[in-house]
Amino acid sequence: MNDFNDIKLRAEHLNLIKSLADETHHSIEEVDKVYSATFEELNAEARIKNYLALLTSKKVREELQR
Repeated sequence: MNDFNDIKLRAEHLNLIKSLADETHHSIEEVDKVYSATFEELNAEARIKNYLALLTSKKVREELQR
C-alpha cells in the first residue's frame, strides 16, 4: 500500500513541477531543483504533512516570480 501512495505522491509532484514550469516560464529542470530543495526543507520541519505539496508549490511560485 505504501508503494501505491509513493507513486501517487510522485505523480502529484511531477504534475505540480510541470505546471509551475509552464506558469513561471522556467525550465522543468530549474523548477524541479527549487521544488525539491523547498520540499525537503518544509518536510524536515513539518509535523502535519498533508499539505506539503501545496505549500511547496506556493513557495516555489513566489521564489521563481521574483
